[in-house]
Amino acid sequence: MDIFVLVKQVPDPEATIRIKTDTELEIENKYFTNFFDEIAIEAALRLKEKFGGKVTVLTVDHRRVDALRRGISMGADEAVQIADPALEGSDPFAIARILTAYLKDKPFDLILAGRQAMDDDSGIVGIALAEALNIPHVHSIIGLEVDPSKKEAKVIREVENGKEHLTCPLPALFTCQKGLNTPRIPLVMNVMKAMKAQIKKVDSASLGMEPNKVGSSSLQVKVLRYLPPPKRPPVKMIKEDYPENVKILVRLLREEAKVL
Repeated sequence: MDIFVLVKQVPDPEATIRIKTDTELEIENKYFTNFFDEIAIEAALRLKEKFGGKVTVLTVDHRRVDALRRGISMGADEAVQIADPALEGSDPFAIARILTAYLKDKPFDLILAGRQAMDDDSGIVGIALAEALNIPHVHSIIGLEVDPSKKEAKVIREVENGKEHLTCPLPALFTCQKGLNTPRIPLVMNVMKAMKAQIKKVDSASLGMEPNKVGSSSLQVKVLRYLPPPKRPPVKMIKEDYPENVKILVRLLREEAKVL
């Protein structure tokens, strides 16, 4: 099976983020591979181990390659970085167009991606890519079985009050949800190997992308303004002992917090 896995580096949850301007953030240089993308990589590797084939990790990011190296250290065969400063500021729809330009002439049985990226939480790229490639897709799967001889996959996804079982012809695109698997931890030897691995780089010009179709000039989704989270009110300590402290707490919850 030939499988492509879409990966992205996202800011570490512990990274310091500051609002620089109304539409720009200043993010501490602490990144890691999107968690849902690691689930997708693991799913691809398990299919490769069962049926053979090739797993390629693919990203659109002209600055960072650690997510690709993470994929290689886990067991991916090849890594491709679509890298071009002209892509800076692209929204999810532009990213999907870029990926479409790269994948439209490539042979593949399956494309896997994370349910969503943990930075913007949009969950758009995988679905938009499948629509552009005119292949079937299922979002947020928690179960996956593939029958290469029949060229079909059986997937499970959670729906309200239950689970939905679907059969889908291949090639197809699935986005992966927590519960599908537990991503493996790469061996140290594989991590070292990944650091030396060659990463194929592709620019937007070679894909025939028009300048007005990528970057900040192509935005279909615009950030109007970033707002900091509201500051937490100061903590109020109740010094009285039981049962007086309970009476005071109830009064504060009713009169000040207004939650009772």
